[in-house]
Amino acid sequence: MAAEVNLLQDAILVKALEDFVIAGRELLIKAVKERQEGSIQEFISKKIGSLLGFTVAAADFLNRLSVKKRKDAEEVWKKFYHCSDVRDHVEDFLQLEVDWDEFLKGLDKELNLCERFPCQVPLGGYLSGEVTLTDAKSGQSVSLGSYFGKDKSLLLVLLRHFARDHMAELESNQGLLDALSVRVLVISFGCCEGARYWLEETGCKYDMLLDPERRIYNAFGLGSSVYKVWSFSSLFLYAEYKVSNCQFLQTPANVVNDIYQFGGDFVLDDDGKVIYFHPSKTPADRPTVTALLTAISEASPGH
Repeated sequence: MAAEVNLLQDAILVKALEDFVIAGRELLIKAVKERQEGSIQEFISKKIGSLLGFTVAAADFLNRLSVKKRKDAEEVWKKFYHCSDVRDHVEDFLQLEVDWDEFLKGLDKELNLCERFPCQVPLGGYLSGEVTLTDAKSGQSVSLGSYFGKDKSLLLVLLRHFARDHMAELESNQGLLDALSVRVLVISFGCCEGARYWLEETGCKYDMLLDPERRIYNAFGLGSSVYKVWSFSSLFLYAEYKVSNCQFLQTPANVVNDIYQFGGDFVLDDDGKVIYFHPSKTPADRPTVTALLTAISEASPGH
């Protein structure tokens, strides 16, 4: 009986791997063809969205294995790796990942994009309080320096397309942040309409300032990347969210959003000195509240 169950699971795994690789390979072949047929700008603006089909295929793959994450799927195939069919299909899976990411890295190279470039304000440097930004709620101009002082550290959360969970974690740990006299300030490069929609939909209570010229983003050396947004691992993460029934925030049609800009978390002391520096390495990369609190505590005078 146990042998029959193992054979059935083996067959399910092989078929799930095969179907996923076929679907992913077809999407990649189509994308390569479309890139060759027109300009890079046309492909990025009008055609790259077809790669979202990956998340559908990946979610189906996870569901068929009755798991919610890629790491869980890997544990399943490890149990059957002694079977040659499983090994062959896993190798096909991994080769698809290599080919997928190489294609996207090529797009970054064509566009001369990079996720990081030399920053003007490193860890230990000072961010000027004279930078003028726009209050997302009132539309009024305010200086960043108006948030300095008052014996409080200032946590700057520089947004990109993917930070709702991070903001929720900060809000749920507000008591711990208050205990260390940390004030949270959200920075976005978007427009007022998009910012107000985001604030309303997320219920975020923190102040938000707009930096449309991306002066603060540039000061911290935050770049852009097509590869990191559409990479195999990023899209698989979106599939994991899909399997877990997580809802994605939909951007209104009249709001143009640059999904390729990277964000990060940076903490300033009351003089504007950078005491914590975390540029995001992937779209979903954010520090934990524990990491933030530890860094702030260690940087406090007298520690």
